[in-house]
Amino acid sequence: MRVCEPCRAIAESRHLDVIEMDAASRTGVDDVREIIEAVRYAAVSARYKIYIIDEVHMLSKSAFNALLKTLEEPPPHVKFIFATTEVRKLPVTVLSRCQRFDLKRIPVALLAEHFTGILAQEDASAEPEAITLIARAAEGSVRDGLSMLDQALAHGGGHVTAALVREMLGLADRTLVLDLFGAALDGDAAGALARLRGLYDAGADPQAVWNDLLALVHGIMEAKLLQTADDTLPEDERARRLGWANQLSHAQVHRLWQLLLKGLGEIQSAPSALQAAEMALLRVIHAADLPDPGELLKRLATQDFGETRATVEPLPRRAAEPVAVLAAPPCGCKARGPGFPRCGRFVRRST
Repeated sequence: MRVCEPCRAIAESRHLDVIEMDAASRTGVDDVREIIEAVRYAAVSARYKIYIIDEVHMLSKSAFNALLKTLEEPPPHVKFIFATTEVRKLPVTVLSRCQRFDLKRIPVALLAEHFTGILAQEDASAEPEAITLIARAAEGSVRDGLSMLDQALAHGGGHVTAALVREMLGLADRTLVLDLFGAALDGDAAGALARLRGLYDAGADPQAVWNDLLALVHGIMEAKLLQTADDTLPEDERARRLGWANQLSHAQVHRLWQLLLKGLGEIQSAPSALQAAEMALLRVIHAADLPDPGELLKRLATQDFGETRATVEPLPRRAAEPVAVLAAPPCGCKARGPGFPRCGRFVRRST
C-alpha cells in the first residue's frame, strides 16, 4: 500500500503543519497565547494547520477563556483537535463550540487478534492465555496493551507465557481463584483461607484477588441472564461459571456481590490487606447459606409454632384504708378549707 509523504511525516512527528501540545505540562494562559499568535499564519505544505492539544482538561480557566474567541471564529486554514479522558471537566462554553467524538473501547477479542499479528511481525511468540490476559488488562486501550506486551516481551526474551504476565501485572492464577470461590460457596472456611494464603504467598495482591472475585460474580450473573458464558474464557472456567449460574439464585448472587464489594473497601483501607481479606472471606462464607428476607418470611408464614395461652391472675384486692375527710360543720358554716378556720369546728369521718 502506497503511503504519501505527509502521512509519513505525520507518523514520524516531523510535519510542520501538525503541532501537538501537552496540556498537562503547559497549562497556563501564556502557552495558549502562543497558539493564538501562530494561527494567523497559513499552512506551509498541507491544506490545513492542525493543532492537537492532549489532555485538554488540564488547561487553566484563564487559558480556556483566552482560547474561547479563537474557537468561536477560527481561521479557515486552522483545525483544532482536543483529546481528553475527562470530558466532564471541560467548560460548557468550549464543548458547545466543538464536535464531540467519543471513542469506544476495543473488544478483548479484537485486541488479542491485533497483538497476535504484531507478535507475528516481530518474530515473537506468546501463549493464547497470555495474550488474553494482556488484552483484558488493557481495558480497551491499544496503547496500554502495547506497553504491557512490550514489557512482557522484554521479560520473556521473545516468548510470553501466562505465568509471566500474571507475575508482571500482579494478577492471581484464575484456576486458584475459581477454587477459592468454590470453597467459599461450599462453606469450607479452612480450605478457602488456605487458598487465599497460597495466592498471597505466590505474590498476588489481595486487592487483585478480590477484583477477580468481583469479576467472577459479575460473570456468573451474565451467564445466568444470557444462559452462556464469555467465549474468550477457557472451557473449564466457562463450564464452572455456568454451573454456578444454575446453582445460585438471583438474590444469592446479589448478596455475594454486596459482601465482596464491602470487603474490597475494607481491604483498601485496612492496615493489613491480607487480614482484611481473610475476615471478609469468612463473612462471605458464613453468609452464603443464609436465606434472603423473602425466603425467611415464607418460612415464618408456613411454620406451625402451636398455640400458647397465658393465664393472667388478677392482682389481690387491697382493703380500703380509712381516710380523713373534712365535711361541712354541723353549724351550717359556709367556711371551706382545712380546719374550717372561721369556726374551728370540723367533723372526722371514715370511708
